[in-house]
Amino acid sequence: MRNRMIVTNKKMLGQLMMAFGLMSGAYTGFAQEPMRVEIDAKDTGPTISPLLFGHNLEHTRRAIWQGIGAEMIANRKFAAVKNGLPKRWTAIGGGRVTTDDKLAYAGRYSVRLENGGGIGQHREWLAFRKDTKYAFRLWTKSETDHSLRMRVMDAGKARIIFEKKMLSRPGDWQLLSGEFVAPATEANAWVEILSDTEGVIRIGAVSLMPADNFHGLRRDVVELLKTLKPGCLRWPGGCFAEYYPWQDGLLPVDQRPPLGPAPWDGLLPDTDGYDNHEIGIDEYIALCRELNCAPAITIRYGQGSPEEAASWVQYCNGGPKTRWGKVRAERGHPEPYRVKRWYVGNEIWGVSLVKDKDPKVCAVISRRFAEAMKKADPSIELIGCAPTHDPALWPVWIGPLLAEAGDSLGMVQSGWYFPAPDKVNMAGVAKAPTQDALPLLKSLRQFADRTAPGGKRMGIAYYEWNVYWGRSGDVVGGVFAAGMLNMFCREAEPLGLALASYFQPVTEGAIKVEPLTCELEPDGEVFALYAAHQGNRLLKTSPMAADADIDLCASLTPDGRRIYVTVVNRNTASDRALELSLRNFAVPAESAARLLVPLTLEVKGKFVQHDEKLEVVDGKRVSLKLPPCAVARLCLGAPLERSSVDPGKVTHRNTCPD
Repeated sequence: MRNRMIVTNKKMLGQLMMAFGLMSGAYTGFAQEPMRVEIDAKDTGPTISPLLFGHNLEHTRRAIWQGIGAEMIANRKFAAVKNGLPKRWTAIGGGRVTTDDKLAYAGRYSVRLENGGGIGQHREWLAFRKDTKYAFRLWTKSETDHSLRMRVMDAGKARIIFEKKMLSRPGDWQLLSGEFVAPATEANAWVEILSDTEGVIRIGAVSLMPADNFHGLRRDVVELLKTLKPGCLRWPGGCFAEYYPWQDGLLPVDQRPPLGPAPWDGLLPDTDGYDNHEIGIDEYIALCRELNCAPAITIRYGQGSPEEAASWVQYCNGGPKTRWGKVRAERGHPEPYRVKRWYVGNEIWGVSLVKDKDPKVCAVISRRFAEAMKKADPSIELIGCAPTHDPALWPVWIGPLLAEAGDSLGMVQSGWYFPAPDKVNMAGVAKAPTQDALPLLKSLRQFADRTAPGGKRMGIAYYEWNVYWGRSGDVVGGVFAAGMLNMFCREAEPLGLALASYFQPVTEGAIKVEPLTCELEPDGEVFALYAAHQGNRLLKTSPMAADADIDLCASLTPDGRRIYVTVVNRNTASDRALELSLRNFAVPAESAARLLVPLTLEVKGKFVQHDEKLEVVDGKRVSLKLPPCAVARLCLGAPLERSSVDPGKVTHRNTCPD
């Protein structure tokens, strides 16, 4: 696992900023009066909910494959086929290699090897770390005793990393498996499966991954995801939820049919339009428990049914004597999963599989889903689906939805992406959280209050937000995330904002995953920095204009011993200074801040982390100067963790201290 640099010497920070051009050209230095903010430690507001720091985990693009998933074999169930051969695989040896659609183990196809020969693949993500143990599985079917070899070779096929001969017995599908320790670190390796016997043998599925995987997931990515402290994790989508039959996830992972083909290129372009269904409901709940976060599930709406959704609720929440609760208990999980929050569909007006997208028809269908799901568990919170990004659509969609199903729904969904991805830049997104996203949320709040039945106050679930989806993390997104999280914390109570979910952390903004490493990207660094607010009491601060350069949020820990202030300078050209005046709280002289300072303000730019001792006067006043578009977290109270490196040196360290 890798992480961003932390600079502990201010002179080196300046040298780095100069080297990357931040202190040249448009950079004008500090030119205005400081922003003065008063904080009274006794003037507390609501508790900041961890649910405002939620994330999505959708089976799209590389969030699972080449993301959090530990699987190393591409097209491992042979779902994608071209010219009679499975994509990503090469026929090797002298025998005949074909795909067979008459006899398959998982999904539609198996690979048929006749009179020797085999299949192999060679790719960057077949990467092995020295002294690490790996586990493989092969599912085979043959009519006679048949000898096979599983072989791993280096990129040039000059050296065998691992080879094992195995015997496939006649009969039903048979599992051949094994483990090995990589003798050296290798990338771009070859994996080959070779037949050494005349006759026919079929390969039904192949798997290869690190032996220490967490329920099929990469442990290093899971550990890094923990540093973001996601309050909830929405799954399996997003758009992908429309293609997810949950009961298939109860099959053994190798036997689950691949999901696809996807109807549009943006869904699964890296896996030839198919998902191998590596994460089912049990793996998902295990991940949520490992992350200590709340689950939030989106049901299949267009191709599903109220009965299917209700069975899923019962599997998760029913007692062991209910039909589906008994199934869960028999699978080793006697205690209910207690999944409280359920999305009744995703973007049903858009690229979903809903056939009749008439808003009134969808409202009736939503009521049927809600009634069935509530019957399975009356305590769940249901989130209704309607377009909320465009106020012109609210009367058309939200009005009928709340009139028809409002009594059963607890929340309506809302989400927002920066409107013009082709024009994304720092100036465009820095102030968007307060100038664009917040006014839209306020308008939605007012509309929902006017429309909900019987004066009911509907919650708002901010189901997706980011600059745009499918992106890599950069300083532009980091500054945007800082503003959004500040806004969520300050405005959640008046907005009725119950939860918010960033889209999405793995490989699309917060965590960069490579074959043997992973690291936080700028968006992720901001989440890790801001996680200190979770569970604290919001502190009231001076009102700030929507276009103010300084944007901040303050909170008090439950024990009253620390105040955290997160702040972002949204000016793209000049330093901005912040002066805090504290009442009913003594600020220790050793109080410090952690800054994320952009090395460049361009798209793809990164932060450098910098710890700085705060200027404290009489234990009551604190000041800090922030470079353009810098993000900071001030810890007033117990000191931040001190760096173990010598002054002036740059090092890598795992996480931001609390």
